[in-house]
Amino acid sequence: MRYAAPEAGVGGVIEQEFDLVVLSVGMEIAEPVKQLGRTLGIQLDDYGFCHTTLFDPLQTSRPGVYVAGPFREPKDIPETVVEASGAAANAARLLASARHTLANIQEYPAEKDVTGEAARIGVFVCHCGSNIGGYLDVPGVAEYARALPGVAHAEDNLYTCSQDTIAHIIDQVKTLGLNRVVVASCTPLTHEPLFQDAIRQAGLNPHLFEMANIRNQCSWVHSSDWQGGTEKAKSLVRMAVARAARLEALQIREVPVNNTALVIGGGAAGMVAALTLAEQGFPVHLIEREAELGGNLRHLHYFVPTNGVNSGFSPQEYLADLQQRVIQHPLVTVHLSTELVNSAGFKGNFISTLVCQGRMFTVQHGATLIATGGVEYKGKEYGYGQDSRILTQLEFEARLAAPQAALQETNSVVMIQCVGPAEKYCSRLCCTTALKNALKLKELNPHSDISIIYRDIRTYGFKERVYTQARRAGVRFIHYDFDRKPQVMLPEGEGALAIRVWDHSLGRELELHPDLLVLSTPMVPPNGPKSWPAA
Repeated sequence: MRYAAPEAGVGGVIEQEFDLVVLSVGMEIAEPVKQLGRTLGIQLDDYGFCHTTLFDPLQTSRPGVYVAGPFREPKDIPETVVEASGAAANAARLLASARHTLANIQEYPAEKDVTGEAARIGVFVCHCGSNIGGYLDVPGVAEYARALPGVAHAEDNLYTCSQDTIAHIIDQVKTLGLNRVVVASCTPLTHEPLFQDAIRQAGLNPHLFEMANIRNQCSWVHSSDWQGGTEKAKSLVRMAVARAARLEALQIREVPVNNTALVIGGGAAGMVAALTLAEQGFPVHLIEREAELGGNLRHLHYFVPTNGVNSGFSPQEYLADLQQRVIQHPLVTVHLSTELVNSAGFKGNFISTLVCQGRMFTVQHGATLIATGGVEYKGKEYGYGQDSRILTQLEFEARLAAPQAALQETNSVVMIQCVGPAEKYCSRLCCTTALKNALKLKELNPHSDISIIYRDIRTYGFKERVYTQARRAGVRFIHYDFDRKPQVMLPEGEGALAIRVWDHSLGRELELHPDLLVLSTPMVPPNGPKSWPAA
C-alpha cells in the first residue's frame, strides 16, 4: 500500500506491505428499500435516501409517513433510537383522538392466597436455543433444581419466553398447585414483566416470581468453560429458589396520574416538545428563564441544506412560526422569566415550585421534560475577548446577517477549529457551522479569502456535501496537530492580526493576517438557575 503521510516529508510517499486490508465503507440504500419508498409514495434523493426538511427531519414528503434511522441519512444506533422515539411521538399526535378506543382490559382470575402454605416452587430453565444451552448443561441444571428444598417441579425448555412455553407455565402452575415460580434464563430487565404476567394469569401474585440470569452471568461470560458455567448456573438457581421460598405477595395500589407535563426550557427543543404533547391532548407548562422564547435559535440566521434541498424559509422565520404556535395553543401555558426552584413528588405526581420576578408559585404535573439546552463556549483561548476582531461562530453569523456594508472590508477570514473544551471531545456541530458561515461569506463576498485551520473535519452524514462544496468554493483548509497548535499574535494598537500555523503539506510555517479571526467553540452546559435548590 502506498500513501502520503507527514512523516514522509513534503511530497513524500510511504510504501508498506500488509497481511490484511480492512475497508471502512459508507452506507447505501438497498434496492428493495428504495422500492419500498416508491411504493409509499415518498420523495427520495439521488442516492435513494428519504428526503426530509431541515426543521422537521422525521416527516417525509407524504403527510402521516415518518422516517427514522439510516433511511434518512447515514447514522449510528443511538441517534436512530432517538429518531424512532420522535417518529412515535409524531404518530401519537395523529392518533390522539382515537386513544384507548380499541383498548382491551386484561381480565385476571382472583389471586390465590398462599399465606402460610409450604413453598411449592416451579423452576423453568431455558436453553435460549444455543445462546445458553450451547455453553452449559441446561438439563443438568434443571435436574439439580429438582432436589432443592421447596421445589415441586423443575424442567428445561428450549425457549421459555415463547408463547407456547408461557401457556405451559400457566398450565403447570394451575395443575401442580405451584405457589412460586423461578425462571432461569436471561436478564429480568427485559423479561421479568412477561413471566410475572404469566403467573398472574395462573392466579398467583406477580411478586411471587424470581429470575436467575444464567445468560448474561454464565453462558456469556464463561463461554469457554462448560463446567464452570454449569456450576455457576446451579449456584444462581439455588439462590433464586432460596429467595423465592421467602417471597411474600405484594399488593399493587393504583394512584391517579396527573396528565399535565412540565417542560423546562423554551428553546427549539422545549417548544417542539411542548407542542408535541399538547397536540396529543396533554396540558403543558413551558418555563423559560429568559424574557422570550427561542434559546439558541434566536441567534441562527442561516442553515445548511441537509439533503441538498433548502427548506424554503430561514431559521428566524421558523422561530417566529414556532413561537406563535406555542403561544396560541390552548393547552400550553408559557411562563417567561421563570425558573424552577424546587420539585417534589414521584412519577405521575409532582409539585414544582417556580419563581417569576420574585413571585413564587407551584404547578402540579405528572412528567418533567428538561430541555435546558447549551450555550456557546467563550473562553480566553487564542486571544478571545482581547481584540474585537476575534469572534465566535455565532458572533460571526450575526455579523453576516447584519447590513452588508459591514462586510465590504472583510476580505480575509481565518477560522480555528476545536477551541477550548472541544480539544477533549468532538462537539459535532462546530465543523458544519464553520463551513456554513464560510460559504455564506463566499456568497456575500465571492473574492474573500477564507482559511480553516483544523485538527479533523467531521461533517457527519450528508453534511459531507457541505465540505465538498466549501472546497470547490475556494475555502482553504490547513491541518494542525494537537501538540503544535496555531499561534495568535495580538498587535499593539490597530496593527494587523497574525496567526502562525505549521503546514505539513508545505513543510513550513505559515503566517496569516486576516481581517477577522473566528473561533469554532463547542456547546457547553448553561449556568444553572440562580436559586437552584441544594437537593
